[in-house]
Amino acid sequence: MLTTSIEAVTQKDNPITQCGGYLDGPAGHIQTPDFPKPFPLPLSCKWILYTPPGYKAVVYFTQFYVRHGFTMAEYELYEDEDFYIGKTDLGTVNFEEEMESVQPYKPYLVLRFNVGPTMGNMHLRVEHFLLDVYGFNITYEIIPKVEPQTPACSVHNCSFLGNCLASRDYRQYTCQCFDGFYGEHCQFGPYCDPAIGMNMCRNGGTCRSVLH
Repeated sequence: MLTTSIEAVTQKDNPITQCGGYLDGPAGHIQTPDFPKPFPLPLSCKWILYTPPGYKAVVYFTQFYVRHGFTMAEYELYEDEDFYIGKTDLGTVNFEEEMESVQPYKPYLVLRFNVGPTMGNMHLRVEHFLLDVYGFNITYEIIPKVEPQTPACSVHNCSFLGNCLASRDYRQYTCQCFDGFYGEHCQFGPYCDPAIGMNMCRNGGTCRSVLH
């Protein structure tokens, strides 16, 4: 079940858009308002992911394009900012860290995304390939502890040359490559194409297209 909300509130004469929700599985997605378009500023979001006994939660950073503002913490019990037990900060996440997934060990995982009135240089922008993406669209699943987590992808796995997309049941992930690129990880393209013998590497090396 996913309970989510987006609303505007006023604090010190500045309109603040709030979003987030309570997540209790079995799978779903977490995204910024209007993804992949620009989200309203300032923005304050909080998602609470609960994992029942005998299960584990996994969050996959499939389409994650921000440099700062996203933090995670896990708790033994969490009701609100004034009442919680056993907090462990998991730190911040940005797309440059190449993080593919995170698996909390406590029942409650709280994900926060806070951005002030100006965005600054916080999102991935690659104009040459018509990619101008704001925010994130990540997925999660809650599965039995004995079950292996789903092999997923991310913007890094797709060589920054394609989008990582999930199937409707969140059990399969694939890279959808931009025009002119192909391969399981979008690693082949105009300057590295084994289909036509294009290989810029020397001394027996194998090339791979990566936009970073």
